[in-house]
Amino acid sequence: MSYDHEYKGIAPMDRFGVSVGDSGQGRYVVTVRGELDLATADRLWAELEPLLAPETVVVLDGTEISFLDSSGLRVLLQAGNRATSGGAAFRLVAPQQAVQRVLDLAGTGDHLQTRDTVDEALAG
Repeated sequence: MSYDHEYKGIAPMDRFGVSVGDSGQGRYVVTVRGELDLATADRLWAELEPLLAPETVVVLDGTEISFLDSSGLRVLLQAGNRATSGGAAFRLVAPQQAVQRVLDLAGTGDHLQTRDTVDEALAG
């Protein structure tokens, strides 16, 4: 399932999109672009949840997330917790500076694994 939704009256750069790529051998890359907030968090969770099966690696490419609020943060932490408790891996790739600041302020360092590139995240 993939979403590409533009909100009327909002500039195109504020669009939200999520796509899932299967890298083979239980490895998935979820690419998110736009604002991860109250309006979009549940759609992201609907994409992530079925992927977080035992022995899978789910990489969320966050390089194009332009905004993150507490609802989006909840989904990222929920995915990390589900992965840990279910024997999967969930890794976040290179969030933009504003998003990284939210993660730092929330103290997520012990709860979310971050990597600089998708290749690094897929490798471990």
